[in-house]
Amino acid sequence: MGGMLTFGVYPPHEYIFAVEFSSDLIFDVGASYGDDSAYYLHKGYRVVAVEADPSAVSRLGQRFASELQQGRLTLVPLAIAGAEGEALFWVCDDQPGRSSFDRSLASYNGARHHPVVVQTCRLGTLLNKYGTPFYCKIDIEGSDCLCLADLTQETRPSFISAELLPGDRHIECLRELGYRRFKILSQRTFRPPKRTFAALKAWMPHRLRRRITNIEEHLTRHRSDKDWRFSQYSSGPFGHETCGAWETAAEALALQRLLERRPDGTDWYDVHAALEGDV
Repeated sequence: MGGMLTFGVYPPHEYIFAVEFSSDLIFDVGASYGDDSAYYLHKGYRVVAVEADPSAVSRLGQRFASELQQGRLTLVPLAIAGAEGEALFWVCDDQPGRSSFDRSLASYNGARHHPVVVQTCRLGTLLNKYGTPFYCKIDIEGSDCLCLADLTQETRPSFISAELLPGDRHIECLRELGYRRFKILSQRTFRPPKRTFAALKAWMPHRLRRRITNIEEHLTRHRSDKDWRFSQYSSGPFGHETCGAWETAAEALALQRLLERRPDGTDWYDVHAALEGDV
């Protein structure tokens, strides 16, 4: 791979120029196993894949050696943070997708984990360097808010998604950035939870909730997108291809409060947002 994995730390002042929008570009922030990047490449997009875990970076480099050589994928081996530099990062050995700056997330449920020092970068630096993408997927285990905080009216993508953890203010932040349409989607089924059923399910015994969620996932999550089949590590469809109707920020916030009031413990969610002119 030669020097293709070398990114380094680029101070923001080195890239002070107009950010161009690229309709064929997607940012995969928190690339992990690379299943989302593979899907975006399959659909014909160029991909900037950002990953902090050094072991995951090595795996991604091997998996996408051809795409790296062709220039279709750019691999950025850095962690998104609030400043450029270095920081302590916790790698989850049992579930690498849970690696995080937050040790409690990396060690959840007694998972084995270890610390590494990683280089850090602001999302704004990458936007200045590579351009504003059509879609930005963010899943960096508790640090998604750092990405949203670095967006501006000039650098916001047409579509965006972020993992929605309890207490997150992603919807308010996205609304302040000008996003007007939202969807909260289950990461087990890629579908919006039904409000009445979500409220009912939350009162069921945990074992029954888990069984129902597993059945829902089996029936829906792995369905193909034409000739593509989503894996268990995928974030699923994006943009216009997501399931369900777009909602207002107020409607999405009401659903978030419902899900947080009685969390069923067997599911987790992403929030997708779109600029009004793109829906």
